[in-house]
Amino acid sequence: MKMPEVVAFGEPLIGFYEVRKSERKKLFFRMTIGGDTSNVMLQLAKLGHQVEYITKLGDDYFGKIILKTWRDWGVGYSNVRIDPNHSTGVYFAIFDETGKHKFVYKRENSAAANFTVEDAKSLTLNGVKVFHFSGISQAISKNALEASFYLAKQFKSNGSLISYDLNYRELLWSKDYFRSVANYTIKTYADFVSLNLEEAEILGILKPSEDSEEIVKNILNYGVKMVALKLGENGCILGDQSGEIVHEKPRKVKVVDTVGAGDAFTAGIISGFLKGMKTKELAQYANLIASIVCTAVGSTEGQPTKEVLNKFYGKGVI
Repeated sequence: MKMPEVVAFGEPLIGFYEVRKSERKKLFFRMTIGGDTSNVMLQLAKLGHQVEYITKLGDDYFGKIILKTWRDWGVGYSNVRIDPNHSTGVYFAIFDETGKHKFVYKRENSAAANFTVEDAKSLTLNGVKVFHFSGISQAISKNALEASFYLAKQFKSNGSLISYDLNYRELLWSKDYFRSVANYTIKTYADFVSLNLEEAEILGILKPSEDSEEIVKNILNYGVKMVALKLGENGCILGDQSGEIVHEKPRKVKVVDTVGAGDAFTAGIISGFLKGMKTKELAQYANLIASIVCTAVGSTEGQPTKEVLNKFYGKGVI
């Protein structure tokens, strides 16, 4: 495999999505692969980028499924460690009558949560254009948090750009803890930042008197190169250090499931930057990718390939 353009750190998961109920009210599930940073890497691989993942997986059936999925799509895993003492994380997605989903996680003390700084010290970290991680990468354990800081510092010192998606999850840590970690991470390491309105509010940079563009401006003042504010059905606001700020609406699609759309959007931001896109085109590109993901159930099933995007952008553009 060629030198990866993008490397990510985090926790891949095996997901089980409810597909139907029988007359006896039994649940039936379909197995898939999930985990926010893994979703980002899979989307980037499908867009033709060279990518690699850093984590630990359990020496179990689920870990082998994740490795096979990565191998099938070209996600490198030479820096993945196999842990014989801890399991690969699992989650269940259960849908109510309105189509809204609830997640149940079985990830405590997972193999990924036991990735340490000592594990990170054994990795090769040179020649990478972008290093990506998230608030979830940090929140799963103290070990993972410390490893995220070590990796970000090493990649940054080696000339890589740092991509950080806040991805706050209430089940993993308190708002106060998240606020302190996220602020430190952004100010110390981040070049690209992705977040939503809830996360901006927790950070304390969303005030009633301000519009959403002010959030982007406030984070740009931290010194980061680019900020992507995810607005769901209202699209996104993207800003960079040139002073350009654009608000783009999403593509109109039949929404089946929004799980994974934010991760696909983040992948689109990284991909578009690597392709040299300007801010407005970059926002349109990331929105398109996220919109397509919403047309299928599951975090990766709807992810478009380079060939699918060419149907929208024109042959040879992507």
